[in-house]
Amino acid sequence: MTLERAFHFCSLLLAAVAFIGLVLTEEIPAGLVALGLAALAVTIARAIGWGGDRLVGRIAGLPESAWTALLITVFVSFGVDLLLISRDILPAAVHFLILLMIVKLFHLQHRKDFLQLYAISLLELLAAAALTVELWYAAVFIAYVFAAIWTLILYHLRNEAEEAHQESSPTTRPVTAQFFWTTNGIAVGSFCLTLVIFFLIPRIGTGFFQKNRTELIRTSGFSEKVDLGVIGAIKLDPTVVMRVEFPDQRGPVKDALYFRGASYDTYDGRAWGNWSSVRRMLERTPDGVFLVSTPEAAAAAESGGGLRQEILIEALDTTVLFGASFIETIKGGFSVVQVDGVGGLSLPYPTSARFQYSVRSVPGRLRESDRAAESVSYPDLIRKRFLQLPDMSPRVAALAREVAGEGRTPHDRAKAVERHLQQQYQYSLDVGTTVSASPVEDFLFTRKTGYCEHYATAMVVMLRTLGVPSRLVTGFLPGPWNDFGNYYSVRQQDAHAWVEVYFPGSGWVTFDPTPNVPAAAPPFFGKLGKVVDSVRLKWDRYVVQYSFRDQMTAAKSFREGGEKVRSELSDFLSALTRGLASVKAWLTESASAHSGFLLGVLAAVVLVVGLVLAWSRLGRSGGARHADPRTARQIAAIHLYERMLRILEAQGLLKPPGATPLEFARQVARERGEAARSVESLTGLYCRVRFGQAPLSPDDARQAQELLAGLQAAGPR
Repeated sequence: MTLERAFHFCSLLLAAVAFIGLVLTEEIPAGLVALGLAALAVTIARAIGWGGDRLVGRIAGLPESAWTALLITVFVSFGVDLLLISRDILPAAVHFLILLMIVKLFHLQHRKDFLQLYAISLLELLAAAALTVELWYAAVFIAYVFAAIWTLILYHLRNEAEEAHQESSPTTRPVTAQFFWTTNGIAVGSFCLTLVIFFLIPRIGTGFFQKNRTELIRTSGFSEKVDLGVIGAIKLDPTVVMRVEFPDQRGPVKDALYFRGASYDTYDGRAWGNWSSVRRMLERTPDGVFLVSTPEAAAAAESGGGLRQEILIEALDTTVLFGASFIETIKGGFSVVQVDGVGGLSLPYPTSARFQYSVRSVPGRLRESDRAAESVSYPDLIRKRFLQLPDMSPRVAALAREVAGEGRTPHDRAKAVERHLQQQYQYSLDVGTTVSASPVEDFLFTRKTGYCEHYATAMVVMLRTLGVPSRLVTGFLPGPWNDFGNYYSVRQQDAHAWVEVYFPGSGWVTFDPTPNVPAAAPPFFGKLGKVVDSVRLKWDRYVVQYSFRDQMTAAKSFREGGEKVRSELSDFLSALTRGLASVKAWLTESASAHSGFLLGVLAAVVLVVGLVLAWSRLGRSGGARHADPRTARQIAAIHLYERMLRILEAQGLLKPPGATPLEFARQVARERGEAARSVESLTGLYCRVRFGQAPLSPDDARQAQELLAGLQAAGPR
């Protein structure tokens, strides 16, 4: 492939990569996708010689009036799309860019046409970045960088050839291996420089168009009211809803984890709700930390106790914030966090994109005094809200008393009910679609099978009949542990419901009456899926969610590392100085006793070093004579060009250090018109032989000598 053909191919490839980035966002209408792919396929096939000349030629041969009318139509369609169809500037602008690209693909005739195509492709790449934050965008961006470097280099060579008006320009030469690898090396270097710039430039927030337009993940069971059975609808969905890291430890957490979402205190016999839906805003510290409990408890959690989590949560259709029980502090990129009367945390509105926040939790612990207390006095508010029961069959209360048996304490009765449900009932998601008038009684006495909501509801109802305050909680279990990224992948199928029981001295304590749930089949293929998911987490953490705070943390770590290296280097130099002083003292003492022997050894060392240096110098000079990769004809062309430069310098024309041969030839034409023809001919001969590998014939050498003689005879003007 010649450089000219490679130039056309790379220009079209650049547009294709940007267009594919838009297609992968799944935000482009199918008609535009088909039209764009067809235009790219035809023009690329023509560029590489696979056909399409007749079709592209006919379209390109349209009169200018037709192209003008086509462009006017495209602009009119943009206005119609913006005002009547999309009614949003971003999708309308994207559709407009695609139509412009299609028009420009068939009208690449002049230099400005290629520049306009490059500008369109760059805008398409930026539009794709505004429409998605997925990991595949990294591959599109890398491919775009490589295609752009190739295109710009070939564009520069083509312009140089056009400006020099050379019949045998470098662009007619084939793509050599040296050119191929050099260009790819430049592309790799440019990509590395781009990464450095990305991590160094200040973070100023999201752009005007940066909003996620993906569909929110449906998460049933975390609203203000939950019908019994809604969690079962999502227990088979493997969609990832969040990923949870634990910065203070390596490996999975040993204790049982429950990522708490919403809790409920009122049961009407078929659905759960909250007695009071009033929410209050949490207090926020100057450094952005929201205090969930009392400042003293939050300070204790921050000072070292508790479990710290970094949570990356997907775009969900709920405002609930999740964290391991029980959350003491929370921090993230939001200005307001609300808490309801049963300890559920939420945002004022659902977000339309995935986001990240930090949580510190303190697990609920049962004090020994509450474990052994037989007589318990509960506050009136606790009794009023968490002992509420709807009208139901007395069989439920009778079963609760029978199961509690001889339990002396509220804790004993809670453990007895939990153990009974775990051992006497079976877990199953297949409970039928019939709506029962009393789901709890149907579960306890008829089906005796169900999933977590049935178990948790049955336990709360049974405990309340025994006078033990309790409530139902919904959230997620940890899910599988990712060994490569050191985090839990929490999925929809990990949705769960459990019970919290109140003890006056300990507060709320977690109980889980559901039997061990069978492990679901992993949605990915073994370890490869974990690696891909880990890479995706890093992409979200260090690219999508990269912020000014991350920059400051990295700068602080770099500074601390530099101070550590400087300290270690200082200690090493001090030790080296002391060692040299000891050696000097030893040599001084030994010199007086063995002066003759030491002088002989020193003379021998000097002689050997001198011989080695002389041999290496001769080797380098000899190697330099034979290592010159330039051919004899290239060296001859260089000598002719250098002789021309010396003649012009003697006549007052000095070649600037940064000027190319073609630029210097144009300078001579401006300043010495009478010498322009000779300089242009000698420069063209030099470029063809030196860079184009053209042969230097005897006629060329004779003509060059005549031009040099004439140039020297002309003398200074």
